Amino acid sequence: MNFGLNFVNAAADILHQIAEAGLKVKVETSADPIIDMDYKEELKVVYPMFTLHDQMMKDLEKLGIHEFTCTPYFTSNKPKFGEHCAWSESSAVIYINSILGARSNREGGLVDLACAITGKTPYHGLHLTENRKGQILFKILFEDWDTFDLTSIGLKIGEIAGNKIPVIEGLKKVSFDDLKNLGAASAASGAVALIHVIDVTPEAKKVEDAFQNDKPEEIIEIEKKDLKELREKYSTEWKQQPKNISIGCPQLSKEEVFNVLKKLKGKKIQKDINFWICTNNDVKNSIINSDFSDILKSSGAKITSLCPLLTPLPRPLMTNSAKTCFYSNASYRNLDDCIKVATEVKEND
Repeated sequence: MNFGLNFVNAAADILHQIAEAGLKVKVETSADPIIDMDYKEELKVVYPMFTLHDQMMKDLEKLGIHEFTCTPYFTSNKPKFGEHCAWSESSAVIYINSILGARSNREGGLVDLACAITGKTPYHGLHLTENRKGQILFKILFEDWDTFDLTSIGLKIGEIAGNKIPVIEGLKKVSFDDLKNLGAASAASGAVALIHVIDVTPEAKKVEDAFQNDKPEEIIEIEKKDLKELREKYSTEWKQQPKNISIGCPQLSKEEVFNVLKKLKGKKIQKDINFWICTNNDVKNSIINSDFSDILKSSGAKITSLCPLLTPLPRPLMTNSAKTCFYSNASYRNLDDCIKVATEVKEND
């Protein structure tokens, strides 16, 4: 469920009517991130866009919804293999379908809410085994890839696959966090809701499993040189240094936050730059109450539960997120470059 932007007045009105009618959700339900009120000063420029925020939060609470993150599978809302769900957040849909082996179509927000209240979802699309068959085989022809390469590969896959189901070969040692970011990118540039990664994801132990003993409709090879043009296509190059740098779209896991903070140790964010580390509230609170809080304080980085897309950060904006770059005007850089720009040099120097 989105929150109080002006163009969702109608949805907010329906939500209010549902809450006032006393309806409750019957199954575990979460909503997308909301504005992070711990950063009122830094976000005051976007406050006019959140006029419905308080009312929608009250209504969602009445319904029994208390968790606000685009990665609820890292907290309490983690479906099991084969479980039927109704999710609308595109990056979360592709994660649970692909990595967890749960089953959900890409639903609309209010349809999703109706499913939560009834405890039922229409039995079609990706709920059916035969519709989860891979269609296009993508062969990754290089092994020295990193997270930044994988998000770029995700953009390429989404562009080509559209709403078809990709099968990826050549990523045997990939982490689920990296697949989360690859999947989010392909769900943004295309309408991909499920990917199979050979010998990694649960429905693709072998190529034959992913294609259900059929043959691919098409075979696409991706080389490292293919990614440069793609990055230039989606990156917005600003003449000024960024005012905001956001890391985490989708929101970061605890392990990803640890990685960012380790790279920030001993560094200092420039005073005219906001460096946002975006994660869920559980991780945010645990980091603040851990030894890593010293790195946050000394570096000047901000750990937050906001979404850089739903809380539009003032430009110029830089990010390591392919999804953010697809939906907004942001410079697309890897994590190390984002930290370097934030702590050491101005981009145009």
